[in-house]
Amino acid sequence: MGRGAGSSTEFQDHRNYTPGDDLRKLDWRAFARTDQLMLKRYREEVRPTVEILVDASRSMASEPGKAQLAVDMAALITRSSLRVGWRARPWILDDTPRSVPLEALLHEGVDCGSRRPLMDTLGAMSSRTSAGAMVVLISDFLSPHEAESLVGNLARRAGAVGLLQVLGPWEAAPPVGGSFELVDAEGGERIQVNLDSDAVTQYSQRLGRLSDALAEQTRRAGGSFGRVVAQGPLEGTCRSLGEQGWLLAG
Repeated sequence: MGRGAGSSTEFQDHRNYTPGDDLRKLDWRAFARTDQLMLKRYREEVRPTVEILVDASRSMASEPGKAQLAVDMAALITRSSLRVGWRARPWILDDTPRSVPLEALLHEGVDCGSRRPLMDTLGAMSSRTSAGAMVVLISDFLSPHEAESLVGNLARRAGAVGLLQVLGPWEAAPPVGGSFELVDAEGGERIQVNLDSDAVTQYSQRLGRLSDALAEQTRRAGGSFGRVVAQGPLEGTCRSLGEQGWLLAG
């Protein structure tokens, strides 16, 4: 249902009759009570639109399989939407965000080379998505941002929002032990770290706080947050999202 008046069967409100209005919409019961000619107005029926935004920043290529899982999930959402008669439009969020046909997305994948911060990209997208559409953002969200601002930018014009966090196995659960040189995929900075149990625990806690903040802000906006790891078959990923309440079997 849309927010305006239309031709559905769901009653919205009344308005005064004016000459030329459709007499079939007169509310005779209201006329009997008030001695005024009133028209029934019904909710607008709209064909839902889904905008699927795929993050193409450099961090999405930090581990094998991340970018491909993002493409697979975008394709799943697009095809599922089309199957039930909705409009669906995939977008690639690179330095110049653009919509792409599903076939091109599946054939070419996503070249994760953008250095543009995700928040800047979303700002550029704010006027390009359809007003009232369901907006689904697929990203690792491993870039500087405030969860409230990120979700707020998406929800401002959207009818509903969904966030899907895609992580690599190492990002989701780094191994304990050994020294590593970590490279910031977005900015290129390098740092030497010793992954002892304390370091891994601190990292896991920060990652948990990031995901929890995104989930909370998405919930407040009336949407859903899901988190998946790029490992194993796609069927298992979908089952995990079903357990999280992000996907429903149909």
